[in-house]
Amino acid sequence: MFRDLRGEKVSKITSVGVTVLIDNTTHYEGPLLAENGISLLIEVKSEDTRTKILLDTGITGSSLIRNSEELRVNLDEIDAIVISHNHYDHTGGLLKVLEKINERLPVIMHPDVFKPKYAILPSLGIKKLTYTGPPFKKEDVEREGGMLVLSREPVPIMEGVMTTGEIERSTEFEELRGFYVIENGNFKQDNLPDDQALVIKMEDGSIVVFTGCGHSGVINTVQHAMRLTNASKVRAVIGGFHLIDATSDRIERTALELKKLNLDILAPMHCTGFRAKMAFAEALPSAFKEIYCGDFLEIRC
Repeated sequence: MFRDLRGEKVSKITSVGVTVLIDNTTHYEGPLLAENGISLLIEVKSEDTRTKILLDTGITGSSLIRNSEELRVNLDEIDAIVISHNHYDHTGGLLKVLEKINERLPVIMHPDVFKPKYAILPSLGIKKLTYTGPPFKKEDVEREGGMLVLSREPVPIMEGVMTTGEIERSTEFEELRGFYVIENGNFKQDNLPDDQALVIKMEDGSIVVFTGCGHSGVINTVQHAMRLTNASKVRAVIGGFHLIDATSDRIERTALELKKLNLDILAPMHCTGFRAKMAFAEALPSAFKEIYCGDFLEIRC
């Protein structure tokens, strides 16, 4: 099954589909399981090629596998896994997913994913220093068949699809607080350089941006993706934006900047928070989509 996607050339991308395998929320009725986390199955289509990428794996892995079975999603068809950052609600299911697939598979992540990281976030109920990193080591991933691609720079997965690598922080209102990392035996503030997104450039030159938590700031992330791809049009932004504990001012300024992008789809998930979702729904009523476990979106040229 394994293909080295980093060197593969395909025709221009005509559509991008995303199935929500894990989110904090599921629909009221139905067999799907929600958990605090995110996992998106992204299918990229060109004239003659289909490539499937899994972005993040939720916390447990068992919910992801259960949901994939209920949705009749074949995890064996996944071509690559991208991990957006170190936190357990994005990395926790990785080993179970690799065990389920039982094939050698590229796993793309920042090298800092394996650093011991912590958080104190009183507004989210985390009142003392708490470990937030993955429940595995590098050798565990490799033992389960993960072919680690560790990079601080953008990683091209196929023509038109890449990770962002480390995201430049250019806005002054998207601050990051409450996260810590151990380096040289000492605790220091963690600016989460491992936070990255997935960007897809379509046939018409527009881009689709997928985030895990968007700890770098969703506006920083989108602007970075536009610079990477030389894109002037952002078609969609989908994923977690980590605004659940943000100030009202930051939410308002984020909504204003997103509105300027003239998006077709804005689908805030996971850690975005109710207040931010309501602000986005008001600012971008035609673009705003609320999606849960089991939902599917498709973006076409």
